[in-house]
Order: sequence, then C-alpha cells, then structure tokens
Amino acid sequence: MESRDEKNLAPDLSTASDPDATVRADSEPVADRPEDPDATRLAAPAPDPDATVLADPDASPTRRVPSADELPAISLEDTAVAAAADAAAATVVADAAGVAPTVVVPPVRDGIDALDDPYFSPAVPEDLTEAQPMVAIPSPVESLPERKRRLPRWAVVLLVIVLLAAAGGAAWYTYEQELWGGRTVPAVVGMSEEDATEALEALGFAVTVDYQAGDDGFDTVLACDPEPGVRADTSAGVTLTVAAERVIPDVSGQDVESAKSALKEAGAYNIELTYRNSAEAEGTVLEVSPGVGEPFVSSDTVTLTVARPFTVPNVENLNVEDAKALLESEGLSANVTYVESDVEKYTVVGASPGVGERVDAGATVELSVSTPYPSEPWDLLAYFDATPQEVSAYLADEGFSPTHAAVYAAGGNADAAYTDADGDVLKVSDSPESPSYAAESTTDVLATGAGIGGVRYVFSSASVPEGGTAESEAGVRAVMKACGFEGLVDTCTQDSIAMPQERPEDMPHFVCGYGTQGDYTWAVIIGGYEGATRVVALAAPTTHFSAVDLSAYGGRVCDYVAATDLFME
Repeated sequence: MESRDEKNLAPDLSTASDPDATVRADSEPVADRPEDPDATRLAAPAPDPDATVLADPDASPTRRVPSADELPAISLEDTAVAAAADAAAATVVADAAGVAPTVVVPPVRDGIDALDDPYFSPAVPEDLTEAQPMVAIPSPVESLPERKRRLPRWAVVLLVIVLLAAAGGAAWYTYEQELWGGRTVPAVVGMSEEDATEALEALGFAVTVDYQAGDDGFDTVLACDPEPGVRADTSAGVTLTVAAERVIPDVSGQDVESAKSALKEAGAYNIELTYRNSAEAEGTVLEVSPGVGEPFVSSDTVTLTVARPFTVPNVENLNVEDAKALLESEGLSANVTYVESDVEKYTVVGASPGVGERVDAGATVELSVSTPYPSEPWDLLAYFDATPQEVSAYLADEGFSPTHAAVYAAGGNADAAYTDADGDVLKVSDSPESPSYAAESTTDVLATGAGIGGVRYVFSSASVPEGGTAESEAGVRAVMKACGFEGLVDTCTQDSIAMPQERPEDMPHFVCGYGTQGDYTWAVIIGGYEGATRVVALAAPTTHFSAVDLSAYGGRVCDYVAATDLFME
C-alpha cells in the first residue's frame, strides 16, 4: 500500500490553475496568470489560539509527509478517504514572487484541538473499567463493486449435467453394493434354524421365529417372510417358519369334547377314551397318554382317561392280581373266592357287584377266581402254580394234615408229608421219586412259606383211579388222565429195567411210564411186591432229572424213577 505523499494522492501543481478553484483572500495573483474574476474569495481564517505553530511564524505552514516505514498499515478504502479529505482541505496559493504554487495543508491538530471535534468524546474515568460499544462512522466514500466474470450459460448447463450424472452413478453403485436401500434376503429355506438365524443377523436383519408342528424335518426352515431374493429393510426384520415336533397339550381338567378339539388342533387324530372312577365331575379329563409336553406324531394313539362315578370296572378274564390292581386304581377293594372252573387258573370268572354297576367310593368287590388249587389232590402239576400258603390252605380244606415235616437247609424248600383219613399221602420234596420221609413232625412248613421243589402222591385204595391198578400201559394212561398228565415218552417193567445193582431174587413186579409236560417231568408207577400193589404219581421240574447221572440206568428216566422208588423204600 502506498503512502499519502505518493503522486496519486498529491494534486499536480504543474498544470494550469483551475479558473473556478477557490483561493484564499490574502493570496496574490501569479504574475503570468490573470486573476479569475469569478473565483470565490475565502476570508482569511481567524487564527486558532490553540493551534500549534511552527517556530518560524513567517514560514508557510506545510505538512511533513512521513516515510512509508513510518505510516501505519491502512486499507485502500482508508487511503482514498484520506486523499479526498486532504484535497478538500488543501488551498492553492501563488507565491508573490511568481514561484510555483504549493499545497497548503491544514495544521495537524493535537489533543487539545480534538476537543472541538464533533466525533470526539473525551473518556470518562468510570467508563474505562468496562468495555464500551464501538461507534460506527459512515464512510463518505463508496467503493464500486468489482465486476465478476460469469461462466457462459452453456457451460453452466453442462456442469449441472455432469454433476447429476456423477451423483446418479454414485447412487446406483452404492445401491448395488447394498450400502443403502435395504439388503437382499438370502436363501435360508431348508437350513437349520441356527444357521438361518446366523446368516440373516450377519446382514443386519432382526429375526423372529414361528414354529410349525409337523411329523418330520424338525428344526428345518420351511418358509421365510420376506421371501429369499427380495430386497428388504433390515429394520423391518425377517420371520422364519421352522418345523417343530408335535407335543401333547395340557388338557387335564377339560371336558372330553374340549380335550379332543385341543388334541386335533395339535395334530392328533387317533384318540381313545378310558374311564376311571373319580370324585371329579363326570366327563372330566383326568390324564392324557402320552403325557403333557411329550412329543408325538399324528399317527400315534393318544388316550384320554375320563372321570366317571364309582363303577365296577371290567375285571372279568383278567388275572386275579391284575384285577386287584385295577380295582385299587378305581378306588375300590377286592375279596377273592376261588371256584372250580375250566378256564386258566387264577382267572377272574365273575364279580359282585357286577361289571358296570355303580358303587360307593372304597366299596369291596367280590371276585370269583378260577382256583389255583388242584382240581383234585392228585392234580400234581397244579401245585407248582400255587404259593406254599395256598397249598397249605388247600390241603387243610381237603382234610390233609402234616405228619412228617422238615425244611432243606439249602434252598429252604419243604420236605414234608401230608396224610388224609383214607390214607392218601402227599409228599412235598426236592426228590419226589424217593419213598422215604422226613422225621415225624406236625409242623405245617408250607404255611410258613417253605418252597415246593417237587410233589409225590400215593393213592389209597379208595382214591385210585378206575383201571389204575393194571400193570400195563393202559393202567399208566388211566392214572395219567386222573393226574392231568400228557405226553407219555417211555415205559419200563421189571423185565426191561436197567439198574446199577444186581436184580434181587424177589424182584418186584411193576410198570413205570414217564413223560414231559411244559417245564416239568412226570412219572407213574404201578406195582410192588407179591401181594401188594401201589399206585404212585410224581412230578418235578425237568431240570431236576437233567442233573441226575442216568448212565447206570440205561440213560432212561423211566428206569431211574422205578429203581429209586422200588428198591430204596
């Protein structure tokens, strides 16, 4: 920035004077320039008593122009304003001696002169303690705005088109890269729930799962909403439909029809009803099988147990123990009476009150049960189906009393004989082929629970079956029929028997036959010494005879039984 003493701020005095210029009244005209009659004469200004004057009062007051280094930095606008002010204040004078005109600059005012300045306001000491608002002084000079260069209209249009194309390309690229506008739902149908959820959440989708009960394909994604391949807003989330097992709903306490509807809705179509005595209202579901919450498939049978008033359930043709358990579960009790019947032993053949009749809670039902006891005392295989206590009770009812009694130390089975008034003898022993008896004792060891390892029955003349005394196969079969034996295997006589000892001179006469029936082996012996004939039947588990060394008896059970019975008596 140039200083005020530069040529662009000082008027050019070398040119001819302006005839219209204002001149001081006390100035003299220049010799070579006529005075302008129209010039305005300024009155000589009154001297300022407070003005600072030069030392030489005769010297023309001039203004010292400071150097560029001494000037403060000012703007071009400030320079123009200052130049205009100086030009207005300057007065052109002509030296009387005809010298070149000089610029007379008004004297520089000091601080005292500033008191007359309308824009100066002396500082008040109190105001120096706080910031004062700035005073805006309007500039007397307005600078002209710089004219800007404008682009051609076609260039502006072209620039707009380029910018729009670039913006569109960037938008298309970022959209294709799924940086905005949602994400494409991946193909998750057929995946497991865990894998599908992980794939969707990796893309920012919130996942909701709906389970659809089915019979197979459990934990597999069946459907997806929105569908795979669709661009969707991640914040809206995705719903997966996943196959799940069918489970039994809780229908306890509901009425039958409501329970059926709930089961069908869960996918159960094979529904069966059973009834149980209960104090609950009739028709109330007491339980369901399979249990609540257990899985099932639609083809499974679901059973509802429904409440009914106390009624005798159908116990006929059940085993007596099963019938007792059923009555107990129905809140009833049982009393058993054994009766003769052609049905299998221990089978319920009747009930009183009858099946289906209503009774009070806790009532006792009389059960008629096919007897477990032998139909006759010589029905030997029946003894193995009864408990020792039942056999003891049966023998007592048939008039048998214990005459010999003992218990085997090994195994705890009974070695006892029971005799009736006619002379029939029932022996309970682990060796029923032996005719010997234990020590005489009247203790009923069967009543105390001693087990039954085998049975032997000696017929009296009063009880021998018809034709049972014939020492022939016919006699054997007659006894077999009476005892309920079947499956004759072999017979032997005194002429064909094989035995370890020498044949005695008084060889007894006999016929012996044996057979197997189920898990048991039986034998019949008819004969004896001269003048006496006995009829004996016996039975034992087949394992008993399998443990005997039969090599000395020709390998035949029949010979072993006959020799033991006849020669060890």
